[in-house]
Amino acid sequence: MSSIENQKVSREEIQMLTFALDNVSYGVNVHQVREVKNFEGVTPVPYSPKYVKGVTNLRGEVIPVIDLRKRFGMADKKSAEDAGIMVIVQDKHPIGVMVDSVMDVLTLPKKDIESSPDSLNTDQSDAVLGVAKHDKDLIIMLDLMKIVSKTELENTNGLQIQTQ
Repeated sequence: MSSIENQKVSREEIQMLTFALDNVSYGVNVHQVREVKNFEGVTPVPYSPKYVKGVTNLRGEVIPVIDLRKRFGMADKKSAEDAGIMVIVQDKHPIGVMVDSVMDVLTLPKKDIESSPDSLNTDQSDAVLGVAKHDKDLIIMLDLMKIVSKTELENTNGLQIQTQ
């Protein structure tokens, strides 16, 4: 296959990192995630927004960790034992996004992704890009950058330890 044909195929497919929350599969563009790490605990920060789990040390850098369950209004999970953290970079600031479990990287044809029906759209649903069909499963496609928007980043920036 020529490189032009490879480019054509890659434009017709999307690679996504899949993860789970409450036994529901979600996917994000693999290019939005810098790295994935196991949950090793966080330090809670007083007066932070309810969806901010706290801060963690990532190779010497203190980063905020957002609990996606709380961000979506879901109940707390009893155990964070299997939880994973996807590290994204928003405006040069790394942010951890905690999920129940990180699953796989999938390559799906764009034709298998349907945009969200208008009846499901709300002011807060602009981060939902659509629904992907994979075998018999449905995967909710998200834009993590919209979930952790600049406004949200400004709210969590106060979590950084200030030195005098």
